[in-house]
Amino acid sequence: MRPHDLSRPAALFLAGLCALGPLTAAAQTPPSGGTGMGPSLPPADAFTIQYWLTDQTGKFIRPLTEKYFTQFINRARCQCGQQIGVIVRLKKTMAAYSVTEQLQSFVGSQCATAETSLAGQFRRCAQLGAELVPTYQQGITTSFHPIWLANGVNPDTPSRHPSEAFTAGKCEANVTGEAGVWLCAPGQNSMPNCQADEFFIQGAQNINLPSKTGGIKFDFQPPLLKVTDIKAESGDGAVVLSWQTGSGDINGFRILCEDAATGQPVTGRTQTPPDPYAIPNGQYFYTKDNLCPNGPFSTFNSGEDNPLEPPGATDTDGIETTGGDTDATTGGDTGDTVENTECGNEIIEAGEECDDGDANADDAACGSDCTRSFCGDGRVQADVEECDDGNDEDGDGCTNACKNAACGDGSLWVGMEACDMGALNADGGASPCNTTCEIVDCANMMNGCPECGDGVEVAPNCDDGPLNSNNATCKSDCTWNVCGDGFVLSDPLDGGVLEECDDGNDDTTDACTEECLRAFCGDGFVWDGVEECDDGNTVDDDDCANNCREPACGDNIVQAGEECDNGVNNSDTSSCSGECKFTASPGMLNLDWRYVCTPHISFSTKSYRIDGLENGKEYNFLLVPYDLIGNPAPVDTIVRGIPVETYDLWEQCEEDGVCGTSGYCNVSDDSSGGLALFTALAAFGIGGLGVANRRRNRA
Repeated sequence: MRPHDLSRPAALFLAGLCALGPLTAAAQTPPSGGTGMGPSLPPADAFTIQYWLTDQTGKFIRPLTEKYFTQFINRARCQCGQQIGVIVRLKKTMAAYSVTEQLQSFVGSQCATAETSLAGQFRRCAQLGAELVPTYQQGITTSFHPIWLANGVNPDTPSRHPSEAFTAGKCEANVTGEAGVWLCAPGQNSMPNCQADEFFIQGAQNINLPSKTGGIKFDFQPPLLKVTDIKAESGDGAVVLSWQTGSGDINGFRILCEDAATGQPVTGRTQTPPDPYAIPNGQYFYTKDNLCPNGPFSTFNSGEDNPLEPPGATDTDGIETTGGDTDATTGGDTGDTVENTECGNEIIEAGEECDDGDANADDAACGSDCTRSFCGDGRVQADVEECDDGNDEDGDGCTNACKNAACGDGSLWVGMEACDMGALNADGGASPCNTTCEIVDCANMMNGCPECGDGVEVAPNCDDGPLNSNNATCKSDCTWNVCGDGFVLSDPLDGGVLEECDDGNDDTTDACTEECLRAFCGDGFVWDGVEECDDGNTVDDDDCANNCREPACGDNIVQAGEECDNGVNNSDTSSCSGECKFTASPGMLNLDWRYVCTPHISFSTKSYRIDGLENGKEYNFLLVPYDLIGNPAPVDTIVRGIPVETYDLWEQCEEDGVCGTSGYCNVSDDSSGGLALFTALAAFGIGGLGVANRRRNRA
């Protein structure tokens, strides 16, 4: 949106008084006061907006400096609810401002657009207040949760104030942007509420910055760049980790270490955790468990209407987000993350209707795009449909029952058949429609024209005349189309109930249920050969998962008796083993700073040596990349290493059994390798005396 010209509205105001009367809607900024022509609204430059750093109790500590605006608000600070303080004040001037006009203040981004349009991604901003002009002269001091920088309010929210409103999103959404305080003067164009052209401060005005302009940048998105080929090589009292990555959004790395046997941090290697009030410098990562280990500083009400998530996205923690902070840990649902879905992994994820893994195909019950097949989707399902043209036209070559049009099917194939009465088609004058779907002259019929098809209904049968069809309410033989008769009711009259299928039986275990609906996972009927179970509910961790599979390690659902489940990613080198047990301690997996055992490692580094380890002891290592603002993206691979003692020439001498009793290597005996060892020592320029000295030094 273009910036406002603060001089133009005042000129328009004066011109309007002289020539046009009252100010028109063309003015986008309240006119300046002090015109001598009555009270007016203050302009944007009459306000000061100042942002403050707050502590965990919400107390104002100090005004934000420049770097706080560019690299402070990360995902962890949102999850911990580290409030942002703000003071909005109208500077005292000699201008005679109106005392009866109301100004409204908001926090967010795109507030002007969202206030008048709820389409697409826009949701109305949280409203800080609606006060008369004199109140702003006294100053408005308030604070807000960082979530409101990135999200608007749920349309059904009972209040728009940040402390009461329901958000249209959450901290776990991968979003970045810039936002701030907005002010509008409603009613200037004779329309209720704030209109887009009535916002005269648009989120980018503050006195904290030298330029006096700029909003608060937020970044809730961890690095997207992938790290691969993580390996551990053992050394003497050390392990060297190496990895591969390209250039991208990773600013650096830290490595977490633990004793594999006890799950405890490595003694003597703990690093200093980040200051919760310090500006991230690109050398630390932040998590809610480290930043606010005793719980969030403040919370917010989380709603379901989240335009940042795909339709049908579900919470991975199984807790609905309607209402308040359901898990009381972050001010939202901490487990509510939208994972990257992968069609074909046998896991029904966000945006998928089904997933049969390798069996997914465009001619199968579950398509290659993980949507359920149905008659009319344009895909021919093998052994179920003869055709599927993707339309609802019953008079073409493919009927609405997904059968190839043919004479005798009771549906008129336009342009190919003159008539079709289905089973009533007969030759020899017994029917007005013969077996080749041609009309027979009634005068040549043996018993006159039959009544079925003439539109005259004779109970208990029906007759809709030319509308009779085996796919209509009244079939071609003038009997009612009912579920179980083997004919699909796809063209009901008068808003009748559609049938999705009709196989003519009452078997509830095949592809068509007894209610003439196509079988699907979640209908409560077990589809034989396709589903393992179907309990008809949406509980994912009970005896039947939501993908209609019986619980099993590797289904990406943590069931009773499992510590974890990463689905197809389970392995002994993953954070979750093939037996659904953690391969590392919860402290390491939760990125507890007690386990951090290295300083900041540059983003360009591809290997790092970790010293001070005990030989013969097994250690776990976890590599954690993070971005400039401190969002971590831990690699889902636990690397193990066991330091081993390195053997030099003296250890080789002892191991070969050629050491003399006086501390010298025996090089005079030609047997048992002595000469060979002498040759080796000579090659290194080392005499027997040097080796003897080596032994005395070791003693």
